[in-house]
Amino acid sequence: MLDLYAARRNARLWGNFARQWQQAPQEGAQKVRAELHLDARPVALLATNVLGDSLTLGRQRISANMAEWILGTVRYFVEHPQAQLVIRIHPGELLTHGTSMAAVIQAAFPQLPENIHLILPDAKTNTYDIVEIADLGLVYTTTVGMEMAMAGLPVIVAGKTHYAGKGFTFDPPTWQAYTQTLDEILHNPAAFRLSPAQVEQAWLYAYLFFFEFSLPFPWHLLWLGEDFRLHPMRYVLSPEGQARYSQTFGYLAGEPLNWSARGLARLSELPTPKEPAA
Repeated sequence: MLDLYAARRNARLWGNFARQWQQAPQEGAQKVRAELHLDARPVALLATNVLGDSLTLGRQRISANMAEWILGTVRYFVEHPQAQLVIRIHPGELLTHGTSMAAVIQAAFPQLPENIHLILPDAKTNTYDIVEIADLGLVYTTTVGMEMAMAGLPVIVAGKTHYAGKGFTFDPPTWQAYTQTLDEILHNPAAFRLSPAQVEQAWLYAYLFFFEFSLPFPWHLLWLGEDFRLHPMRYVLSPEGQARYSQTFGYLAGEPLNWSARGLARLSELPTPKEPAA
């Protein structure tokens, strides 16, 4: 897990993880702080998902959708200049053709105030350098939220994501609770840093997410043509292919997973730290 996390932070591929979201390796938090002209006021890092990503569909909890949550959060920081907001637009937008979240924000706020900084998807800024600067993480469902918790940051989750409710994030049930949690954490960020037990819980969960939850799948989005040639349907339906992929396709068809058989029964045995006080 340490090796994978180091690779993700420094824009390197690792093992079978094919996506490399960062455009540049880490350069150091202080260099990024200077480039963004951040001062001593608390810094919140809002990491977006790609608009329309399946990870955002049907995941609303405190807003109608991710865009509404982001615009409401920007409005909050417009009204609270005593804190700074860095919005990191997902680098994955470079692989899509839809509307950028940057365009959504700029349409609603043509002129952002000095305490709000927008980092575009093609920027050479490493997200994990911003994590080192940040006092608070704000996410909808992106995996960066889990990684910010692994770094000890308090993280407010606005959408229904798999790592919410596991004891290392703040999961407000309403918009009012969301803004109240923002008020409290930004007033004294140091008091809301995660405890060692919560950080450990985040790392344990991340291990399960990256190395145990995943199911093998024969085709990858980035090189479908080559994968279809190497793993045609006749192979997937062969005894060899079924031995590898039958559980995956059974799950996609609605069959329940046998977590015990996958070695995941121990998930329920992980220690549950006290929920962060909002």
